[in-house]
Formats: sequence, C-alpha cells, structure tokens
Amino acid sequence: MSQIRIVVIGAGTMGRRHIEYIGASEACELAAVCDPDAGAAVLAAENGVPFFHDAIEALDLAAPDGAVIAAPTQLHEELAMACIRRGVAPLVEKPITGELDEGHRLVDEATAAGVPILVGHHRRYHPRIRRLWELVQGGAIGPLIGVSLLWAVKKPDAYYDIVWRTRAGGGPVLINLIHELDTLRYICGEITSVYAASSSATRGFEVEDTAAITLTFAGGVVGSIFLSDATPSPWSYELTMFENPSYAHVAENCAFFFGREGSLAFPKMELWRYPAAGSAGWEHPLDLDMYAPEDADPLAAQIAHFCRVIQGEEAPLVSGVEGLRTLAATQAVLTSGREGRPVDLPAV
Repeated sequence: MSQIRIVVIGAGTMGRRHIEYIGASEACELAAVCDPDAGAAVLAAENGVPFFHDAIEALDLAAPDGAVIAAPTQLHEELAMACIRRGVAPLVEKPITGELDEGHRLVDEATAAGVPILVGHHRRYHPRIRRLWELVQGGAIGPLIGVSLLWAVKKPDAYYDIVWRTRAGGGPVLINLIHELDTLRYICGEITSVYAASSSATRGFEVEDTAAITLTFAGGVVGSIFLSDATPSPWSYELTMFENPSYAHVAENCAFFFGREGSLAFPKMELWRYPAAGSAGWEHPLDLDMYAPEDADPLAAQIAHFCRVIQGEEAPLVSGVEGLRTLAATQAVLTSGREGRPVDLPAV
C-alpha cells in the first residue's frame, strides 16, 4: 500500500513538530511544506519535498491525501475550507477556528462534502489521559462527584515581548486553558455552565494572567480550576507530564477527580479508596493503588490516527464538533471573566 501523502501548512513550532512525526511514520509521508516565510524553504529542502508560499498551490500541485493546518488561528477556516473543497482531510491545530460561527461553517461544509476533520487536541492520545478516561468512565472511583484542576506556572517575562500576547486572546485562557477544558470534557462529560473571575493585576497587561473558574457538567458534576501564568509553581500539566522537553519537569499531581467510592490524582495515577464498603469513613485508613501506564508520545499517536481517519478506518477522536464544543467552553470562560456573570454553554 502506498503511503498517505500529507502537506504541512504552517512551519512554525507546531508545524515543525508535525513534520518530524510524519517523517518518522511508516504510514505516511511528507508531500510538501507551505509557509509565507521563505526561510521555511530550507526545511522543505532538508526533507526533500517541494516548498510553497501559497496554500492553494500546495494543495493543487502536491496532491495530498491530508493536510496539517498549523497556521495562525485566524486562517484556520479559510485553509480548512480549501482542503475540504478538494476532498483533502484536514488536521486543524487547536482551536478549530477563532470564532464559533467560523467553526460552524467549517463543520457544515465538511459534513456536506463527506470529508472528516480532525482537531489537534493531542492530549487525548496520551496513554495517561486514556487510562484516566478508562478509570473514571469504568467506575473505579464510583459515580463522579467533582474535579479540581491546577494550571499554575511562571511564564518568562520575555514571553510577553511579543505584543499580541499582551492583548485579548493572547493570554493563558485561550492558549493554555483550552487544553485543560478539552481534557475535562473528555473525562467528565459536557460542560453546561462556567463562572469565572479573572485578573490582570499581576502583569498589568490587557490580557488576563490569573483566573478562578467554577464549572458545572451535565449530570450535576461540579469542578474548579485555578489558572495563572505569573506564579512559580510545579502544578500544571506541562511541568508534571514529562511530555515536552522544553519544560522543566517535576513529579507532582495537577488534577484530582472525586467519586463516591474513591479519588484519583493525575498524572501520577494515584487511586485512593477504602478497602471494603463496611470500613468507609474518615476514621478508617485509605488504600492507595497506582495505575500509571507506559508513556508514549501523543503527537505521534495523533498522526497515526490521522492516517487511519484519512483511510476511513476510524472516526476522528476529536471531530470538528468536538473542537467546537471545546472552543465554546473556552470562550464562555473569557466572557464570564470579562462580564462577571455565569455563562451557560449553547448546544453545538
């Protein structure tokens, strides 16, 4: 069987990582690199593939089966539409689009054309996230009651030398929290409402640097998130998951899931519960079980899944509709923090 041909549109940090994983895959091959920056031509040459400035030319001349869209968010709708109209399946980096109406147009077009969309919420492919889903959904802690998550880090001050990051949309809610919200939706079910208090007092920029968020999920599950990119702290996904070598790592937990029969700490996968139903209560000692699986690179797993989606062997794990629902939850946090009121999520 011939390899699946994939074009990468956008050769920034994420685009380059996708190129690396495509090159390492036995199921697919890099068909072309597209980027407005002429400097990316060197990357294309190193990989022995054509280079294009224009995405339409890349799609028409390279004749790919799929395309990774790692361009700026404001271009996601336009580029993904171009793919769909040519029968090319897109893997769109998160968020699916900048606005919900753009995402709805995109999903409607893809549905009508019968072309699958995969959205790049890659954490769902991590073995620890998959194991977490199995334990919670499989009843290891009984019916879920609630969840508490921390995302607290100190971004270097130089991070905000890039001006757009100091303005609305450039802060930790849209850039970082969107990952956490997608994970919580995957594990806990649909988010039905959010209530957020946000602050920019620490850094003094237009964009938020800190937020406290209350979540309500379908079925009565409740949750809380503390978010800040301005505090020295080990309690975040990036620092605890040993996934990205760019971060200093520490063996801590950053999320806690509470059920009627036990509790689970992530990512160390510590399951706490009483040994017998008759000895349940705070006067009795809890047992600890560890459920950590072998780790594997989620981006590599995502590319492998994308190939199977293109071949029609699997439905997208993170479909266009899933990407829309996560975007809606993220925008609801921004709206609630800005307006100081609870926000109910619309049906998607």
